[in-house]
Amino acid sequence: MNGEVKVRPFLWTWPLLLAQSIGAFNDNVVKAFLPAMIMFNFGKDMMDQLNYVILILFYSPFVLFAPFAGWISDRFSKKKVVSVTLFSQFIGMVVLGASFQAESLLLSLVGFFLLSTQSAFFSPAKKGILKEIVGYANLGKAVGCMEMMTMFGILGGTFVGAIAYAHLEKDFSGWESAFFLTLGVSFLALFSWLIFLPTVETKAEKAKSFERKILFNHFEDLKFLLRNPKLRWSAFGDAWFWSLAGFLWLVLVELAGETVSGETGVSSIYGIWSLMLGIGIMTGSLFSAYLNRGRIEVGLSAIGGLGMPISILGMYFSSPLSLSFDWCCIAVGFFGALFFVPLNAQLQNNAENKKRGRVLASSNLFTQSSGIIISLLYGFLSNLMEMNAKQTMLVILVPSSLIGVFYLRFLFEDFFRAITHVFLRVFYRIRLEGMENFPEKGGVLIVSNHLSYADPIFIGAAFPRKVRYLAHSSLSGFGAMRFLFRVTKTLTISSEKSFESLRQSIKSLRKGTPLCVFAEGEISRLGLVLPFMRGVEILGKQAKVPILPVHLDGVWGSVFSMERGVFFRKFPLRFPYPVTVRVGSQIQKGSASVEFIRQEVLELGRQSFAERMKFGKFAKKALKHRVSKNMKSLFVLPSGEKIKGQDLIKIVLGESMNLPSKFGQFFQSFTSLMEMEEREAEIIYANWVRVREMNLWDRNVFFVSREGIGPWMEQWIPWLPLLGGKSIRIMDKGVLVAKSPRFLDQRRIPEIKVTGVATKQNGLVCLNGPNPKCDPKDKEIINQSGMKEGTFGRLLVGFSYLKNQDMFILKGVYTEEELKMVSLIDSDGFLAAH
Repeated sequence: MNGEVKVRPFLWTWPLLLAQSIGAFNDNVVKAFLPAMIMFNFGKDMMDQLNYVILILFYSPFVLFAPFAGWISDRFSKKKVVSVTLFSQFIGMVVLGASFQAESLLLSLVGFFLLSTQSAFFSPAKKGILKEIVGYANLGKAVGCMEMMTMFGILGGTFVGAIAYAHLEKDFSGWESAFFLTLGVSFLALFSWLIFLPTVETKAEKAKSFERKILFNHFEDLKFLLRNPKLRWSAFGDAWFWSLAGFLWLVLVELAGETVSGETGVSSIYGIWSLMLGIGIMTGSLFSAYLNRGRIEVGLSAIGGLGMPISILGMYFSSPLSLSFDWCCIAVGFFGALFFVPLNAQLQNNAENKKRGRVLASSNLFTQSSGIIISLLYGFLSNLMEMNAKQTMLVILVPSSLIGVFYLRFLFEDFFRAITHVFLRVFYRIRLEGMENFPEKGGVLIVSNHLSYADPIFIGAAFPRKVRYLAHSSLSGFGAMRFLFRVTKTLTISSEKSFESLRQSIKSLRKGTPLCVFAEGEISRLGLVLPFMRGVEILGKQAKVPILPVHLDGVWGSVFSMERGVFFRKFPLRFPYPVTVRVGSQIQKGSASVEFIRQEVLELGRQSFAERMKFGKFAKKALKHRVSKNMKSLFVLPSGEKIKGQDLIKIVLGESMNLPSKFGQFFQSFTSLMEMEEREAEIIYANWVRVREMNLWDRNVFFVSREGIGPWMEQWIPWLPLLGGKSIRIMDKGVLVAKSPRFLDQRRIPEIKVTGVATKQNGLVCLNGPNPKCDPKDKEIINQSGMKEGTFGRLLVGFSYLKNQDMFILKGVYTEEELKMVSLIDSDGFLAAH
């Protein structure tokens, strides 16, 4: 991070945000009615000649005073600079009002130039102060809000100025109408200065003392900006957006004059078009802000860069007074916001504290110089070439298309990421925890569990920096995966080239790149965390970078996971689907074994699982809701006698008499939900979630053996079948659990035999279950057996553990306890005795 600043609540930015929004509104009210006033008093020909002159007057102070404005912003407290410039707008409005009273066109243009000069000094200060107020953490949010409110002020002022002048000119002269509008915005300018005063005082960065050459440092500042690769393309994008916006404003004014006969009504027409642009920009800004939460999604700029020329082409082919033309105006604004907002945020984020004023003023210099050039281009096309509005629109389409294609190529990886993140934001709700542990710079090895094909997207969407990945080379056998690996610069590893792959990974980490490794080496088809490969330990030690444990929670159930026994070909369980990305504390360089790293990831999973659990009366309420939905269950005794699920549910919910005596011996510990202790309800609910989030629950039929250790059968009967809508047949050696009653007809015990361990304190702990239901040729399931002879099974979701000498301490949602029968987790990930 570039310097440390005191982090303050985001609320402290609101006086600044409101003041600058009002300031933008005031400037654009004047900018909107000035051409209409000229046309009313001097005719359309004079308006056409002076349109680009007004635009040049608006841009030129940003060029003339850019170095000086940047120096002032860096030399003095930005709060004082903002305060003085806000009051200067009030003075400028007074001068402009006096010119309208004197009916002097020349003085009006001078007054407009003074307002533009105020904006040139205000801009770098208002942007530069943001980081000084809120610090690094809230900078992205603050920049997004500022840009959205600035655009709102710009487009609101343009619309109000044009429409209000059109109404006033019906009853007053052109000069009087302009005076009344200026009087109104003068009071608003004074109000904006007053509401800014409570803003917190900021520390001056104390740039070098004033030297005369600062006034003429234009080319030096431009070279400084454009030679910096972190700033260059953001500044270029900023310049293009505002230049194109200025050009289109001139085109729309001219088009309104061509569309409406007579001298009145022109301002109303282009005012309505400005409103359409405003709606598009506001919508695009909100959409961009939503996608930029916690990060700068610069790939949106590539989408916006392509969308703008397409929308302009739509305007060209649409009739000016048609609905389709209005929709194209909205589209231009929407894609323009997608293009501009991320680039502007990136520019402010990459600027150093001590040079931020200079960077932002240089960017303004570049932007306004571009604006002047494009205004001259408009004047050349409109006046000398005598092109109409539609023809000039077609001309600007050429550079707009070329720039859109350029940004697509330049930001292709970011473009691809943005597309996937748009999809993710729509269909998923990602909750982030522990992101303060992620370093802002430098290499870091991210180690995560792996449950689905979408895990890299979840990781990429969660972290603010660009993350690279290390994946097994077998995944690149598919065309789509090869393309994905190439775009994201994913490193691949294989048994044949493991040394070379590790060498490239270490090199990447040492260069300061965050590298993510899914340490299980494969997607878990079981729903449980598999053993970690030792490569992560080697990478961390050799690269000498911190290791960051990460856990993805809730992913089992996504369409990209193996839940329900298949990838992709299923409907989502919920929309939008919730996923938690939890980040742990950094494990310092070279201090961690692979077992310790896995324990840290499991602990993060335990924390996320605990937050999803229901406690106390809420656990009872959740059980009641779940049980009430499953009325088709069937319970069958060894003798063949049956009880319907709906009858048992009435007993469970306390709506019927006690359980019939012939079932009593099989439900010895049964109590109805109404009589149950809250802690018992909590354990039952946790059992249900744990079993549901593994491959066992996807099977048509499986057999729960009485060979399980501890209060094993009590955890299964009758609650889990009732909660999951399963039917059961009680047998001498255990219980047959089936998806449908028709599977209960088989008398023999199925191959899938479930054993495990349960405790009174935590319920189901571990189990031996079925192998993944996959193609036997799938190489990734070789080490994913669901059961292993001589072990207690795999640890279930929501548990972690500690090893204290010979003691195995289980960490559950509710309590820690020693599992005396367990001494270790073997190399295949199963709990075992000595």
